[in-house]
Amino acid sequence: MVQPSFKVLFAEDNESSAELLIHFLERFNFEVDHVMDGMNAELKLRKSKYDFILLDNMMPIISGVRLASNIPELNKNTPIVFLTASNEKEDVISAAHSKQVVGYILKPFEQEKVLEKITSVLKIQKTTLIDKKNFPFSIQKVDNETYGIGIKLIGCPYMKNSEKIVQEISFILKDLPRKHTFFMQVGKEFYYYKRAEELLASILTRMASKFEIKKEDILILSS
Repeated sequence: MVQPSFKVLFAEDNESSAELLIHFLERFNFEVDHVMDGMNAELKLRKSKYDFILLDNMMPIISGVRLASNIPELNKNTPIVFLTASNEKEDVISAAHSKQVVGYILKPFEQEKVLEKITSVLKIQKTTLIDKKNFPFSIQKVDNETYGIGIKLIGCPYMKNSEKIVQEISFILKDLPRKHTFFMQVGKEFYYYKRAEELLASILTRMASKFEIKKEDILILSS
């Protein structure tokens, strides 16, 4: 069963703190688009539909409160939560007349509190939420009666890159004779990673080059 993924727009001008929260949320089945000012947030909201909006208030060009009062039509029904300092709380509360503003979280905040707020607002069940760390990524050599020796990709490749994966595959298969065909068995948890298709395509390209075969000679099997 393919688990749903939730799109979050995160507008925050503090890049270091934003990065920490992005990595945390993307551990789960959230896709986070990050922008550093209100103008770019507005542009994103005009082009893409989001499930949830996280807004810092004090941003360059357009403040969070001002943006919340003029959300583009495409995201008129998308819930908004503010991340704000205590001295800005009154400004945020005054913006709460908008039905889209469903709450605020005071800075500094715990990442778990943000996750709790998002799951509560979107009514995400625990069975729907995926923690990718519960599906550690590994590679195994397997023997298939029909296709011979190949490899199996197990778990979710969260925070992995194709270069490292192909290096590990090459090490696992180093004692095998030169191959002209190849198969990879890909588990369903692999696709919990939001860029799974892109990563798999990169793995295929690198493997074809490494083993001096055509990409078409690498068979992908589901497991």
